Amino acid sequence: MIQYELKGLRQVFGRRTVLDIDHLALSRGSSHVLLGPNGCGKTTLLRILAFLTPPAAGEVFFNGNKIEWREKALLPLRRQVVLVDQHPIMFTTTVLKNVEYGPKMRGLPTRKRHGIAMECLERVGMQEFAHRPAHVLSGGETQRVAIARALACDPYVMLFDEPTASVDVENQTVIESVIRDIRSHRGITVIFSTHRHLEAARLADNKLFMFEGKPVGSGGENLFSGEIIDKNGRTVCLVGKNLELDVNANPRGRCRVFINPEEITVYPRIRADEPSPGKLVSGTVVQMTADGDSISLLLDIGVAVRTIMSKAKATESGIFVGDQVKVGFSPGAARIEP
Repeated sequence: MIQYELKGLRQVFGRRTVLDIDHLALSRGSSHVLLGPNGCGKTTLLRILAFLTPPAAGEVFFNGNKIEWREKALLPLRRQVVLVDQHPIMFTTTVLKNVEYGPKMRGLPTRKRHGIAMECLERVGMQEFAHRPAHVLSGGETQRVAIARALACDPYVMLFDEPTASVDVENQTVIESVIRDIRSHRGITVIFSTHRHLEAARLADNKLFMFEGKPVGSGGENLFSGEIIDKNGRTVCLVGKNLELDVNANPRGRCRVFINPEEITVYPRIRADEPSPGKLVSGTVVQMTADGDSISLLLDIGVAVRTIMSKAKATESGIFVGDQVKVGFSPGAARIEP
């Protein structure tokens, strides 16, 4: 079953088009992750899905019904869908009263909403904080209370904007466990954004890569904003601060560039007395994932790029997650996208 369907959706701020989605369908009861660089439209899309911000153009359908962007029509929908922001705001009262707020607004009696709030706090491991002031919690604790507050509303859909971006490892582990439980045991549709590829792999059934406001398919992990410049007689595309890729392109200026994962080569540590196989950049192996007869590697070279090597080559190289490596690009690795 389809939970959301978007048709011809556009969002514009000033003169800038932030979202441009011809068609997108998100299934009910699944977990979906939005991936992409900063400014690609992830947060804007989440706010539209939460019925908090109307689009400039296009149609949004929820459970098969077309959304009417009128306050009276939106109020019952906002009781079915909740958004947990990256930096949630707590009311200047106790943790318990923060979590009770949603049930209170729905008219539930004191004893019942108290029970719901305590159950939700226990689900996120924050029941011992119930009577503490909410506004003095740490970032990770605040995020967990915000999730409990959202759960207390008994939603059909939960949206998360970078839920673990600003928390420590301990809270990150708890938050991931809660999100996984929400999806698997309560059947709630989960849609979240993240920059953490491992987190996306652990939590999401479906990945949606965003670039400049548009879904870009499975190749999105190697799609970047860049700038075409002349440097020492070469035409290169500058990605991030330091990555320079040879391209055959005109005119100069801003662009988007796709890096073919099969044209990226990873070398183990190269000793000073070894010959270098051309110009290389330094990086770290962040993730290695089996993919049939191949191994998919996620590399941090200032930007996150993915490459592929055979299992035999990976075994021979002795490369492991966390290793410092050198990375090379074939002459045709970079392709300027229209």
